[in-house]
Amino acid sequence: MIRCPRCGYENPDEVNFCERCRYPLSSNLTVSTKCPRCGYENAPNAEVCERCRYPLRVSSFKVENEEKPSKEPYLRVKDGALYLTIGVFFLILSMPSINFVIQNVLSFVSVIFLGLGTGSYSLGFRLLGEKGFKGPSISSFLLLPGFLLLLSGIGVVELNVTKLNLSDLSRNPLAVALIDLGFLLFLIGGIGITVGVYRLSKILNRQGLRLGSIVSLVGFVSFILFPELGFLLIGGQFLIFLELRTILNEMERKVT
Repeated sequence: MIRCPRCGYENPDEVNFCERCRYPLSSNLTVSTKCPRCGYENAPNAEVCERCRYPLRVSSFKVENEEKPSKEPYLRVKDGALYLTIGVFFLILSMPSINFVIQNVLSFVSVIFLGLGTGSYSLGFRLLGEKGFKGPSISSFLLLPGFLLLLSGIGVVELNVTKLNLSDLSRNPLAVALIDLGFLLFLIGGIGITVGVYRLSKILNRQGLRLGSIVSLVGFVSFILFPELGFLLIGGQFLIFLELRTILNEMERKVT
């Protein structure tokens, strides 16, 4: 039996290609084509990467139409991570009972950056142009409306977000409806962002993005239940920002 070096499948001795993934098993055959973008080992006759769809054979494309991989989607996702980091930071600053004017200013700044973050994420996922990013592109944009509904519901009963008084809420069904809907949309938006980043980490094979998406998901959930744990969300988003900045720098060096 011959074990395939790519997928580990046990093949009969007389075969030249793996029966599961078509990887060449004979030393006399052409070696597989390694994707320069994600590092995946493709079958020797593959024209595009089986994982990330990156073109592997220039001859199969018209030279005049050949374009370098666009950095725009990664720039937008990187900006989204940075904006969300700043937005959540200002939001946490606005939570303690402080001067009313200062609290409103901090909340307003956080809304601006959260809006920029959700918009950048949504645009970045859409620019990636792959089937798996359509859902995250739509759902990630729900984070800002969810947050605004949360603020509206809290404002109806004039409560601090860290000290919700359930007895006051029970007497105001409008506040309950706004807060419940806000929680739901905020969570859907957060899940959309983390799912999109996680899928991007699988395409690019970057552990930093994967870790950042997982920490961010924990941060989104914990932030809803315990706003004081917002530092988890900040840490996850900042890790995503740093990893994407590294990826963009690597792409820049390859071009030059």
